Amino acid sequence: CWSLDIGTKEYAYLKGTVLFNPDLPGLQCVQYIQGLQREAQQALNEHVTLIHQGDQARFAKLNVVLSLLRSINANVIAELFFRPIIGTVNMDDMLLEM
Repeated sequence: CWSLDIGTKEYAYLKGTVLFNPDLPGLQCVQYIQGLQREAQQALNEHVTLIHQGDQARFAKLNVVLSLLRSINANVIAELFFRPIIGTVNMDDMLLEM
């Protein structure tokens, strides 16, 4: 993951892909969120194609890293990153409030 040297724009597009998750339970406007997720993925692909012309596999590598991160339990992420700052949180509730 670190060897990919993810740039600021790539990070933003990846974050959009993760945050616009249409599979979140209780989510309203699922089709709208799916569209936003597709737009983030498309923007990432366009950016990678433009900036990293010599690395045609970069978009695939970024998606592999993203899928690996998605396999990490949300409670583990909340425990690592949020508990020291704001206490115990539920990631699903937190995302729904955003």
